[in-house]
Amino acid sequence: MARRGIRYQLFILTSKVAISTLVLLSVVYSMYITVFSDGYDEFSWIPSVHDWILTLISGVLSSFVALGFAWLFARKVIIPLNAVALSARKIAEGQLSERVSHNGDEIFETALLINDFNSMADKLEIMSNEMKKWNAAIAHELRTPVTVLQGRIQGIRDGVFDASEQQFEILLDQTKGLSRLIDDLRVLSLSDSGQLYLYRETLQLDLLIAETVALFEDDFRVRAINPVIEAQPLSVFLDKFRFIQVLTALLGNALKYSDAGQLLVTCGMSGDHIMITVEDEGPGINAKEADKIFDAFYRTDSSRNNETDGSGLGLAVVSSIIRAHGGSVKCRQSRLGGSCLELKIPVASK
Repeated sequence: MARRGIRYQLFILTSKVAISTLVLLSVVYSMYITVFSDGYDEFSWIPSVHDWILTLISGVLSSFVALGFAWLFARKVIIPLNAVALSARKIAEGQLSERVSHNGDEIFETALLINDFNSMADKLEIMSNEMKKWNAAIAHELRTPVTVLQGRIQGIRDGVFDASEQQFEILLDQTKGLSRLIDDLRVLSLSDSGQLYLYRETLQLDLLIAETVALFEDDFRVRAINPVIEAQPLSVFLDKFRFIQVLTALLGNALKYSDAGQLLVTCGMSGDHIMITVEDEGPGINAKEADKIFDAFYRTDSSRNNETDGSGLGLAVVSSIIRAHGGSVKCRQSRLGGSCLELKIPVASK
C-alpha cells in the first residue's frame, strides 16, 4: 500500500518528467548536430543562432512534456481533492445526500480518501435522520400527557371537572408518565455519550428478582399471567438501582404484550457470565423484528395495532444499562412458545 501512496506517485512523476526531458533533449541535440553540422562550432563559447533555436525548441518540447505530466497528476490527485472539498462545502450547507464520485484515474490514497469521505457522509446523514425521528417521537410521546394535563387543569379551573381526588389521580398518573419518559431519555442520552456511570454494590440477585416480581403480582393476576421464578442463589456486583430499572422494564414489557399463561424468569451462571431470561407463552416476536425491539421508540407491528401504553423506550433502556455493565441482550424464540429476552452480564470483580 505504501508504494502506491502519494509520495511514491510524486517520486515516479518527477522521475518521468526528468527522464523524458533528458531523452527529449538528447534526441533534439542529436538531430541538431546531424542536420546543422556545418554551423556547429564546438570550440565557441558564444551561443550561435542555431544554439538559440535548439534551446527554444528544447524548452518548448520540455514544457509540453511537463504540462502533460502535470495534467495527469491533476487528474489523479488535484481534481479528486477539489471534488472532495466541493462536496464538503455542500454538506456543510446542509446537503447531506452529497457524495463524491470516483473518476477511475485517482491514485490509491486519493481513492481511500473519497471512500472515507463518503462513509463519513453516510453516517452524518443517518445521524441526521435518526435525530429527526427522535425529535418527532419525543414530541409525539410528550403530546399526550401534556394535552391531558392541560385539558384537565383547564377543565378544573373552568368548573367542567370537580377538583376531586379522582381528577388529581389522573393528573398524578400523567405526571408519573412524564417523569418515567424523562428518566428513560436521560438514561439513553447518558449511554450514547458514554457517561452512564454505574455505582456497583454486592447484592443477592435471586432475592432482588423475587422482590421485583412481587411488585407486579396484582397486575399479573389481572392479566392471568402466572410468574414462575427459577433463580440460583447468586451474590453479584452490580448497580442495584439500574438493575431494578432493567427488571422493571422487562416485567412491564411482559405485562403489556404477553398472553395469559406462564411467565418464566430464570437466573443462573453460564460460564463466567450471569444469565437472566424472561420467557412467555406468546404471542412472540417476529424474527425480523427481534433485533429491532431494543431500539428506542421501536414498536412491533402487534404493539402498533394494539392500544398499549408506553413510550417504546423500555427495552432500549435495558440494552443501555446491560451494555454499561459490559453485557449483551438479545431476543429469541422461547421454549414456552412465545419470546425470550436474554441478558448476559460478565461477572465483575469488587
